[in-house]
Amino acid sequence: MRRLIIQAALLVLAGTGHALAEEVAEPSPVMEPPPAARSEEPFSGLAPVLPDTLKWAGPPNIPALKVAWMLGSEKDAGPYVLRVKLADGGRIGAHTHPEDRVTSVLSGTLYVGFGTVFDETRVHAVPAGAVYLTPADQPHYVWAKDGDVEYQENGFGPTDTNFNPR
Repeated sequence: MRRLIIQAALLVLAGTGHALAEEVAEPSPVMEPPPAARSEEPFSGLAPVLPDTLKWAGPPNIPALKVAWMLGSEKDAGPYVLRVKLADGGRIGAHTHPEDRVTSVLSGTLYVGFGTVFDETRVHAVPAGAVYLTPADQPHYVWAKDGDVEYQENGFGPTDTNFNPR
């Protein structure tokens, strides 16, 4: 008797399950997009700094040199990006910075040398697309020997340039 009740219950459950299975629609082969989500506010962070918006300036004693701060400044703590243009033949004499700097050459070939005396025979050619690191307090000098050069320097400020390296 007990076995008969269990078999009957299983038949009822099986039949119910089968009926429920027939009522469930087959999944669509194409996924439907989720309901429209609430639109987000635009990102309120910094807008990109575009090259045509830069304000170029240069020291009067190096007319071939023009610089523009893209992010940060000499006085600000934190990361900075400095864009530099050095005209054909332009030289920046031996100098140091208090922090490591990563220099990326964007166009032209920059010639860089390390030491306290500008020595044309000891420069390294750094072509467009290349990067080099100048360690903190390392005397170095640069030259646009073969034409105009544009490069970018990145580091963490505050920063400075000392033209009297020892």
